[in-house]
Amino acid sequence: MKRISSLLLLLILGGVCNGQYQSQPKRTAGKIKTNTTAHPKMVRTQGTNYTQVDCGFMDKTGKLWFGTLNEGVYCYDGTYFTNFTKKDGLLSNNVNAIVEDKAGNILFGTANGICRYDGKTITNLTAKEDASKNPVTCLLEDKQGNLWFGTMNNGVYRYDGKNFKNFLNNDDHKFNLGNHSQYIVRIIQDKMGNLWFSSWNGGGVWRYDGKSFKNFLPSTDYYKFNEDQRSSNKPTTESIPNFIPITFTDSRPKDCIHDDMIFSICEDKAGNLWFATRRHGACRYDGKSFTGFREQEGFVNQVYFILEDKHGNIWFTTESSGVWCYDGKTFRNFTTKDGLTNNAVWFGLEDKKGNLWFGTRGFGLSRFDGKTFTTFSEYSE
Repeated sequence: MKRISSLLLLLILGGVCNGQYQSQPKRTAGKIKTNTTAHPKMVRTQGTNYTQVDCGFMDKTGKLWFGTLNEGVYCYDGTYFTNFTKKDGLLSNNVNAIVEDKAGNILFGTANGICRYDGKTITNLTAKEDASKNPVTCLLEDKQGNLWFGTMNNGVYRYDGKNFKNFLNNDDHKFNLGNHSQYIVRIIQDKMGNLWFSSWNGGGVWRYDGKSFKNFLPSTDYYKFNEDQRSSNKPTTESIPNFIPITFTDSRPKDCIHDDMIFSICEDKAGNLWFATRRHGACRYDGKSFTGFREQEGFVNQVYFILEDKHGNIWFTTESSGVWCYDGKTFRNFTTKDGLTNNAVWFGLEDKKGNLWFGTRGFGLSRFDGKTFTTFSEYSE
């Protein structure tokens, strides 16, 4: 747990945003060319010893954007990679989230705030209130045009273009582990318009219908049998020892989520929600009950990201066992033995041609065309 926590602290060190745009000195971001006749590759430009590809996004034009730890953000137009860093106006070279707003601007959630790129210049959104002091971990523009962003240990903010409002932070919600300020790592909006927020400090997931929040947490057995492996965070009692070896059971209530630390959320075409959990593989919610996918499917470690491709296959990225593909009946595993750059995979992204892109530890970027993995970065541990 200490290893995972320290890794996440490196992954997500952020700031916030504001409604006032402040122009940065203009600079033309450099296009990166490499000595290869096959394809270009992302190269390190900041001289960092350790980095990784943390997030990805495809904009309306089909360009691909990749956020990294310590190396800024890269844009791939199919021919070149263009690298943007603090020298181009980014608030930080740690880029944790990327989205596109309705006006076509690209927004970057960084370690020190939110930036906006209009195709020419990167500008900052700098809040005068406490929102500017919070690490930004995820971004979403909802159907009404509001900007939502998650923070590390300060809940989530909504920005309507004029004002900020904070949720899930220092309020009256009763969290399992006594946390009254949530560490939000992912936000999605489902087909019904509900917003879902995943917590990384024991808050499970939250659903917001525009009026109120509903919290989804594991059953009491999850804590009774120490499935969270955080025994030091809960008081001992005569009936429940401070430590009981971890035990996974399928007898859990069907209306309870299977973990209280959720890294990612995905909605499939059928309207099912999939949750990537810390210790319980993947969990699927059909609106009534939760179904787990764990040891039997091969998920013996943490799932980081889930996406559905255009064929309806569900893809899972993991902490140490590469990526998995589920066609509705069977699971297939892909690792470095198949050409994947690294088995620690942070996210997945599908482009317009149906290729899948995976960002990994060690500055790895892999493209899978359905048959072959190709590395699109100068990878090294």
